[in-house]
Amino acid sequence: MSSAPAAQNKPVAISTTEGFVCGGIAACIAVTISNPAEVAKTRLQLQGELAKGGGVKVYNNAIDVLRKTYVNEGLRGVQRGLGPA
Repeated sequence: MSSAPAAQNKPVAISTTEGFVCGGIAACIAVTISNPAEVAKTRLQLQGELAKGGGVKVYNNAIDVLRKTYVNEGLRGVQRGLGPA
């Protein structure tokens, strides 16, 4: 056994630029992950508004929205609106 002192875990300070970049990356990841839920919510809301005027009900729930959107429009449909976000 060596008699070297145990390594201490000290917090590492990051620069303002590094913090800014890390924050931007985290925001991009968060929006990319949460965007399909926003798409489903918006489509269900629009379906409700259209149903008031006699429109046909297309979706049953949020999972059904995502499934039908993916089948008919692919990943681009599920991530629609990601650019402006």
